Amino acid sequence: MSIAYGILCVISLFLIGVCLAVDRKKDICLLLLFISVFVCNLGQFLISVAPSLSFALNGNRIAYLGQVFLPLLMLKMILNLCSLNYKKWLLPTLSFISIAVLFVTLTPGFFPCYYKNVSIEVADGVTRLIRDYGPLHLLYYIYLLSYFALMLIVIIYSAVKKKITSTLHTTFLLCAVLCSIIIWFAERFFPRGFEFLTVSYVISELFILLLYGILQEYGIRGENGSIIIANTSKKAEEYLSGAIQSDDDSTALFSEKDIDCILACEKIVSRITEREKEVLIKLLANKQRKEIADELFVTESTIKKHTSSIYAKFNVANRFELYAKLKKYI
Repeated sequence: MSIAYGILCVISLFLIGVCLAVDRKKDICLLLLFISVFVCNLGQFLISVAPSLSFALNGNRIAYLGQVFLPLLMLKMILNLCSLNYKKWLLPTLSFISIAVLFVTLTPGFFPCYYKNVSIEVADGVTRLIRDYGPLHLLYYIYLLSYFALMLIVIIYSAVKKKITSTLHTTFLLCAVLCSIIIWFAERFFPRGFEFLTVSYVISELFILLLYGILQEYGIRGENGSIIIANTSKKAEEYLSGAIQSDDDSTALFSEKDIDCILACEKIVSRITEREKEVLIKLLANKQRKEIADELFVTESTIKKHTSSIYAKFNVANRFELYAKLKKYI
């Protein structure tokens, strides 16, 4: 069993490297998610090789350090992948709750509120914690179940509201969450000598990593940096059913020929100013606000104003809707 935990630690560490290689935008939240899984598995490994109760409890604290923040980071990633806007106070509030729950989970060995009693059992060279749960342990159950419910609500809401434009996208996210939920419930009701939830964390990582890599490779990014599905190549269509497609096999959103066709339409150019036309060309090339500002030698706030004006004139709310509307002029 110690070997299994050790292998999971090595896999988790390897996946951190894969995350850094795949995520070209260096999303700190994604990286923290993968680090949390490693910390969780490291804690379980330390418990399994613990020579004493105090050592095992320290391993348990390390495991909870990863486990407590995993749901928060997972929810944040799902919100990003679904391109959902949320109130600024949401993440600070959830972070405060997570820290409070973490403090409760760190009390075993000091106070009998999370575990009434705790001891160790060594069998075949593997150490296990024997826990007698205290009154505050229910708090952790409520904490996890609340996050599971929130994740499912976000995914279902995004699918219904068409924030997610691909069935495969939705399936990947649901699999990542449902895998953890099913294993968590199974562990609650069936005796086991192994924490299978650690395996579900790794599986969830793989789902998110695969989805994130595909979307980053073949998707487009919104103004806030979140990924929006808008496939443009036949190669991308093999992975996701996008709303925008292109005749070429490049990763550019619109080719130069496509952009020329769009701007040749009097119905389009008559709506916008010359400066807005310059901005529109770069938007169609899927360039971000800072990049456009640098190329046009203006501030980002100026580009933001021009972009908002373009959206208003075409009666769209974001890039995705703009691209979808202009695609028919090619």
